[in-house]
Formats: sequence, structure tokens, C-alpha cells
Amino acid sequence: MSAIPGGTEWLWLESPHWAEFIAMYLFLGGVSGGAYVTSAWASFMKSLMVSGSRLGDILLGDPGDPHHHFACAETSRWGSLIGVLGIAVGGVALLSHLGAPLRALTFPVLFTNFGSWLVIGTWVIVLFAIWAVFETLWLHFGSDLAHPTGLSLFPRKILQWIDGVMPWRTERGITWLLDRIADVTRPPGKLWGALRIVGGVLSLTLIGYTAMLLSDVTVVQFWTRPYLPVIFLLSGVSTGISAALLGTVLSGGALSRVNHRFCLTDDAIIVAELVAIGLLLSFLANTPNMGSQASLTALFDSYQLLFVGGVLVFGTVVPVILSLTVTVLHQFTSFEERPWGEELLTGGYAAKYALVLVGGFLLRYVVLMAAVKSPLVVPGL
Repeated sequence: MSAIPGGTEWLWLESPHWAEFIAMYLFLGGVSGGAYVTSAWASFMKSLMVSGSRLGDILLGDPGDPHHHFACAETSRWGSLIGVLGIAVGGVALLSHLGAPLRALTFPVLFTNFGSWLVIGTWVIVLFAIWAVFETLWLHFGSDLAHPTGLSLFPRKILQWIDGVMPWRTERGITWLLDRIADVTRPPGKLWGALRIVGGVLSLTLIGYTAMLLSDVTVVQFWTRPYLPVIFLLSGVSTGISAALLGTVLSGGALSRVNHRFCLTDDAIIVAELVAIGLLLSFLANTPNMGSQASLTALFDSYQLLFVGGVLVFGTVVPVILSLTVTVLHQFTSFEERPWGEELLTGGYAAKYALVLVGGFLLRYVVLMAAVKSPLVVPGL
């Protein structure tokens, strides 16, 4: 509650509460978009291996290794599935914050101001969700997946189990129906690749629009452009890679070249993200107004443990160090041949990806809270 003097009385107004739900939505939106980008790139690498392309040799070393094919397929399927689950759960978190959630269904009629990032973002969410569902359907169902292998196909296995226990079970159950729909609707290779480019544009817009929406609040210097959109974009791609590759690691693809390439790419993105965060902090430190200084103080005072410890140390620096350590042991030593060596390397990759995900959520949480709990300073006043 906040008090505003009104003559001889005090008027108590309820303060807006932006906390876990909104931070979770911002986080899951980034993960969804980043996971889809990871899925599309993994599918591209798999197509290079299948075609025997020279580029495939450069990217993956030995494109004929079946372990690489398996890891690529798992990464692609995990990425598409996480994209769907992330936007679904994130959408629920967003709607739960609204006073009248069902009114959001009227957006095609009411949302006509296409100069607003709120409207742009709503359409991007809907279009991305539709496309991600189709992508997941085509990757998880079809006649060629009659005998599934890989942990990422657990939705298919669950539906097969449901088909098997139903009292009216027949050979044409839910799984058969989805297989038929996938086979009929799946586009040919080159068209599918072109559509994935469109999906990639939607996913990157999905990641960035949340920061653009926040930065529309120009009185909050902490959310200023171009720093926050760049940070959110880099963090979204990084967390998406981590989410998809964590699934691949759990599926048994930790020691594949696919995981190695994605892991190093993620490290480079994290370093760029740290640079962007540093530039934002420098901007705040050199902006002489109360809002900037209050946000900077909040980051290193009220939210010091979450920001310095959670975001900067355990969410970015430690994962990069852990990744490089595991990579050196994996690529340049025979560590995996030692007792428990393979398990330790797998655990190292899994820990790296898990820490990046935790850091990505904490980043969005402190970005919200360090600004919401700071005074708003209107330029010129």
C-alpha cells in the first residue's frame, strides 16, 4: 500500500505487484524463442549430415557418426517441445496477472494499435505458438516414428500408453491419428526449411518484444534502449540453448559434437551478454537522476545476492568456466575413459545448462524489481 496526502486525510492506493509471475512470463518467453532457434539450427545441421554436405563436415567433424544424428534429432525435438511448453506455461502466467483474463481472447478485434509493442507482442505470441505446435507435431509424429527412440519422444510414448489402456482401444488410436495428420500436413524439405526461417524471425521477435515493451516506459531509465533489448535477446537465446541441450544431455547426447558445438556457442553468447550488462550498469552510473541511481543502488543493495551472486556469478561466469573445463577434459584428454569419467562430464554439462536457466530467470526478476521499487522521474520535471 502507498499513501498520498489528500487535504487532511491520507488516501491509500494499492500498489501494482510485479514479481514472480511476470518475471516467469518474461523468462519463459525467452526460453521458448531461444529453444525454437536451437531446434531449427539442429534440424539444419541434421540435414547437412544426411546430405553429406562439406559444410556438415566443417560443423560436426564426422557427419556419418550415428551418435551425432541421434543428438541432432534429440536437440531438434527437445527445442520444439520446450518452445510449445514454454509459451503455454508463460501465457498462463501472463493471463493470471490480468484482472479479466478472458478479455485477452478478444485481441483480434480490440488490439488494433500496431504501433504498440503490446499489440505486436500479442500477435507474435499467437503466431509463434501456432507455428511451434505444428513444428512439434511434425517432429514427434509420423509413420517414420512408429518405433520411437530417444527421451524427447516421451509425449508420443505417453499417448501410446493411453491408447493401450483405453477399454475401446483399437489400432487407430490417438497416436495413429496424429501420425496421419503429421504425414499429410508435413511440408517438403526445402519448404519446411524456409518456414523455419519465418519461425526463427517470430521466435527472435518473441524474445525481444518483452524488453521493447518494458523500454516503452521511458521514465524508467533501467529499462532503456538499446541495452535492455540486447540483454534480453542474448539471454533468451542462451537460455533456449541451455533448455534444449539439457534435454539432449539427459537423453544421452552429452558427449556428442552437437552438444559440444552448441555449448561453445552458448558460452560466446553469455560473454556478449555480460558485456551488455556491463554497458547498462555504466549507463546507469553516469545518468544523474534519481531513478537511475535508485535502480543501481537496488541492484547492489536490496538485490545484491540475486544480482551479483545469482545472475553475474552463478548464472553467467560459473557456467562459462564449468563449460570450458568440461570441454577441455572431454576434447583434449581421456578423462571420459576413467571410472565415472563419462558420468562426471555429463553431470558437468547438465550443471552448466541448469545454472544458465536459473540465472536467466533471476535476471528478469531483478530487472523488474529493481525498477518497480524505484522512484519514477519524469524528464523535465
